[in-house]
Amino acid sequence: MGREIAFLAEFVGGSPTHAALELAAGAADLATQSGGSAVALAYGPGAKAAGSLGAAGASRVVLLGDDPSPAITHAAAAAAAAGELEPLAVLAPATPNGRDLAAALVGLLGLPAFGPVRAVRIEEGRVRTEQATLQGTVITVSEPTETAPATSVVLVLPSTFTPREGGSGSAAVAEAPKAEAGPLGKAKIVESHPAEAAVANLEEAHVIVAGGRGVGSADGFAILQELATALGGAVGASRAAADAGWVPYQLQIGQTGKVVKPALYVGCGISGAIQHRVGMQTAENVLAINKDPDAPIGEFADLFVVGDLFTILPKLTAEIRRRKGL
Repeated sequence: MGREIAFLAEFVGGSPTHAALELAAGAADLATQSGGSAVALAYGPGAKAAGSLGAAGASRVVLLGDDPSPAITHAAAAAAAAGELEPLAVLAPATPNGRDLAAALVGLLGLPAFGPVRAVRIEEGRVRTEQATLQGTVITVSEPTETAPATSVVLVLPSTFTPREGGSGSAAVAEAPKAEAGPLGKAKIVESHPAEAAVANLEEAHVIVAGGRGVGSADGFAILQELATALGGAVGASRAAADAGWVPYQLQIGQTGKVVKPALYVGCGISGAIQHRVGMQTAENVLAINKDPDAPIGEFADLFVVGDLFTILPKLTAEIRRRKGL
């Protein structure tokens, strides 16, 4: 059985995605546990410069391709690389492209799959994962069976690992083994609609100001945006707010939305049901503002303010601006 930990590393606009940096750090940590090394399977525009992932935790890089074609077109190359490496695990980000490539690897190589997981570790030379089930009320610990193939594919939720900062060094880059692209190689991007910057960066935001049913309307989110701007953060929302059409679904945080891990999470008019908690429970600090003193979010908030958010937020925003000299 191999001891390497491989991970999918997508490049966009010449740079690795935040998810790639997270997995690089995670793969490096797991490789320490397995006694192997972290190997990046890099693809996307700019991936030829993936040696830079050495500073993020990768020991070496296998280049799947550096063209702007859909991620799924690299499936055959990824399968060939994984087949040659026979790593203990292939980590894939729980992003649209990551899910596509992970599913292709499972199908092409017949590998066991886990995820999306909230934690993964190596114990006694075996992969063990933790996954939230039953709307986050139960944590399931899973591992491959004794007769399973040597390599497992693990789909990893955002913010499971923290990217390394201030690293240095470069990883050696080698081409993936030649492989017939097959039907998946014919996929093409017909149209592309980039998300707004605030939406695209929600999972990377250090501060998030999120609104729920208590915000009352689309117009109500204006004061949340003002606070988020003053704090240098982004606006998020609960499913109730997204279902009501007040904000786009790309801003939804929770079990069926995004998983975030900001330094500060400000929940405004959000009850804190388990479905929402699943998406933000790893925030370092949680400030909740709600009229209902019995709202569930008060049970796990670091600071729970009972009151009208439309009275509190403008004053809070004004004070932050005053202190920052804005």
